[in-house]
Amino acid sequence: MFSKFLIAAGAALLLAGCATDQGLTDRKGRSLSLDDEGSFEPAESRFNTFKFLDVSKGYSTQAYERDNGKGWAEIVKWDAGKAYFMIQYVNSAWFSRSTEDRALEGADFREIAANAGIPEAKFQIIDQVSPRTKGWIGKNGDCVAGFFAKRFKRFTPYDNDRGYSDAIVEFAGCSKFSESPEAIMQGINLITEADEAQLAAAYLNIGPLGNNGSTLTSQNQTWTFEGDWDGVSSEIEGEVRKKGAAQFDFSFDITEADASCSGTAITGSGTGNTGTWKLLCDNGLKADGMWTKHEGQPIKGAGADSMKRRISFELKS
Repeated sequence: MFSKFLIAAGAALLLAGCATDQGLTDRKGRSLSLDDEGSFEPAESRFNTFKFLDVSKGYSTQAYERDNGKGWAEIVKWDAGKAYFMIQYVNSAWFSRSTEDRALEGADFREIAANAGIPEAKFQIIDQVSPRTKGWIGKNGDCVAGFFAKRFKRFTPYDNDRGYSDAIVEFAGCSKFSESPEAIMQGINLITEADEAQLAAAYLNIGPLGNNGSTLTSQNQTWTFEGDWDGVSSEIEGEVRKKGAAQFDFSFDITEADASCSGTAITGSGTGNTGTWKLLCDNGLKADGMWTKHEGQPIKGAGADSMKRRISFELKS
């Protein structure tokens, strides 16, 4: 749900956004305008993620680009979105020290670990100098989780490069992880030519991944809005448009109120199967609430307007 770019999954620092009058922004108010780069195969990834996962067709992948390539994010999901591996990376810069401090603070990791059934007694803090890594990992039986900032690239020639982390890594789940959280933490990095060759060979005979396009942000899908607003209209129909990696917009007209309305929904953390929405109409009506998605079912939203009248809707493909 990319956390929550620089989407969502879990409590990622930059995908976790909020809706403002200027569009999707991060917690500091910076623009989160993203370009959806579509799915990718294991050997096409910019990272060596698949070295730490079982060889399988059962993964769904999505890549996102920000600011003409300055930032890049990839998400791998499986088990109907219950398990995932997400990396956010800045190509020619690095995160601030405050980003590392937040990863060390542990609030984001505790939420991720709780969803994976990992108790605090199984947590391990990581505060490593080389390679620079700041955050947490955990393991309970087959279930693993991690949330940490890490330096991938070598030092740059810039005077202000203090070696801070340039990647945020987040993963959680109870299946298909082939390595321990410690091994993942130490080994995750930019993909090498040797990694590409190894992964290409491993996936040669099993065919392409099962990128089945089940999420709202998938390419080439048409969605419609169908809703019911107590005291306003019982038959609302409208359009849905994807905007970036972690946001989708919808609009509709209300004949009874002679009004046009538009809204924005933001994907939340972890699996990408829940989030928040809000809408505003040109006659002053406004409402907000939450949305959820379950495998094989329409996306369903519910909430209330400023007069506490209930509104519910479905997004159908």
